Amino acid sequence: MALRAGLINRFGEIPTANKLAIEFNFRNIQSDPISRESARKWINGQSLPNSARLKTLISWLNLDASFIYLTSGLEDAHPHLKGKSLKEVATQDAYAIRQKESLAQAAINFSSPLTAILDKDGVIIFVNSAWRAAAMIYPKLKDGNLGCEGINYLEVCKRAKGPDSAEAQIVAKSIREVIDDNRKSFKIKYPCHSIDDRRWFEVKISAFQYKKDVCFISTHTPITEEVFNLKDE
Repeated sequence: MALRAGLINRFGEIPTANKLAIEFNFRNIQSDPISRESARKWINGQSLPNSARLKTLISWLNLDASFIYLTSGLEDAHPHLKGKSLKEVATQDAYAIRQKESLAQAAINFSSPLTAILDKDGVIIFVNSAWRAAAMIYPKLKDGNLGCEGINYLEVCKRAKGPDSAEAQIVAKSIREVIDDNRKSFKIKYPCHSIDDRRWFEVKISAFQYKKDVCFISTHTPITEEVFNLKDE
């Protein structure tokens, strides 16, 4: 999961195996070149790079090494792996971490509101399944092509037209304010109607900082039922 997120951050999307192999080999001076098949397995999580290649990926994609390497004392933490090499222990632990990350990601995708992660320029670097599904069915986003990874969300909001465009302009302005001052956060309720449905959402914008890196979280929670209940009172 960390590798895929790093690739999206670097390329704006998951690159083809051939492109990853070419770009990686251009930067890799610590080990032999990789094949397109090796790149494909990395992307799909079917194999893990060796230590030298991991170092290249961490440096190139600006990955967090703490999620990749395990600290010392591995055998003490895993008595059932006594006698195995450090590499075997690290490989097994790395797979275990990846399985936990996959489970956590699946849970987030299932239970969270529509969520997109933006970089400092307002470009979407990651969306969860709920966001992607909504983007796919919303006509103005053209089957998700204008609302998922690699798209500048600020520009999409700024170019919005029609009855709901005023709220989109407010969202864009507020995202920029949060980007300019990471201590700020923002929340607004807005309509997002289609031809067949009348829907309302609450959008929240906030910053997330890890060490020196910052990203921006945009969550959209459906509140249509809440709006109709208020109107009925």
